Amino acid sequence: MNRNHRPLTVWTLACLTVVSVVLVIPWILWQSQAPTPLNIMIVDKSKPDLSYVGHKGLVWILNQQKIVQQTGEHYTYEEDYYGYDIQNGISRIERKLPDEVTDTDLIYLTANHHISSTDRNERIQGKAYEGLTIYDAHKIREAATKGVTIVAEFSALSNAVSNMTREQLYPILGMKSSGWQGRSVSDLQSLDEVPQRVRMNYELREKKEWPYHGAGIVLVHEDGRVIVLKQGRDVKTGDIKLSFTQEGGKWSGITRDIHYSEWFDIIVPEQQATVLAWYKTDLTENGQQKLMDAGIPVEFAALIRHEGYNRTYYMAGSFGELEHYSFWRRIKGWDVVKTRLTPDQKGVPDRFYWKVYVPLMKKILQEVQTGQAPWQ
Repeated sequence: MNRNHRPLTVWTLACLTVVSVVLVIPWILWQSQAPTPLNIMIVDKSKPDLSYVGHKGLVWILNQQKIVQQTGEHYTYEEDYYGYDIQNGISRIERKLPDEVTDTDLIYLTANHHISSTDRNERIQGKAYEGLTIYDAHKIREAATKGVTIVAEFSALSNAVSNMTREQLYPILGMKSSGWQGRSVSDLQSLDEVPQRVRMNYELREKKEWPYHGAGIVLVHEDGRVIVLKQGRDVKTGDIKLSFTQEGGKWSGITRDIHYSEWFDIIVPEQQATVLAWYKTDLTENGQQKLMDAGIPVEFAALIRHEGYNRTYYMAGSFGELEHYSFWRRIKGWDVVKTRLTPDQKGVPDRFYWKVYVPLMKKILQEVQTGQAPWQ
């Protein structure tokens, strides 16, 4: 009987040995890798909660790439950001932007995507919480004029206190918002995909109940207007994909179109801005006409680069959100493995993060480290 079990035992031990080697060697390589100090200012003025989902994804890639603070300490998503937090169950200001911001290598603007234009009026009373302020915008502009790299996700600007704040940031980002946001929706009756506030705004303006069913694309303006592009009549499928331009694909290394299913900002890029990626839709002639009648661009820029005093990148969507912050950041090459093996299918956790955000941020961080602009 022992003889019968011996081959199985040997095979099991061999498999465990191979797995251990496969994991241990990359871990040793990561541990032996020299850290790279960069002064990165993360600004996340989301409504306080303990998920830190707005900037957790950025901190994961910083740690995986072994980018550390000037003190040599690793970045942590619980502490190393400017914004708000919860202490003893009470919302409090964590840290305000410092007076001196020009010695920063990179300023990253983000927020929890659940704070969108549809929720812009949501504030905690007593000034315990507010989004980006005029003070923040002035400090960010000051840094930009000194050559500091700026990266912004649309959630950060959507979460700004006022239009005046956003107007201060548009010139350095090379764009302005059209006032519209959109999202691909698989079920127009779902409250998870179409927030109650959107329906209420529609019903107040149209004087009738929300009539839509099935799939499509929902467009929401900051003044409360709502447009629905129905599958079949206005769009063929309602799916939205991020598609890189030829220049953007060469720069990022991403050549395949990737499905995008979160809220996005419909922007108007400046002439000097370079569009690196577009949101690809399958609008019908009826859908295109509906957008033109509302003054909405029929093509949606997803990622732009602007060349001014500095370099800025604007992600017109929630690119960097990460739900699951894993130990595997300490495995060298794990980012590449996840990027290649994560399927581009709806319902796959953190799919867009791995397929798009990780390669983008690795490229941007490499530029910041070397000081080499991609157009030089």
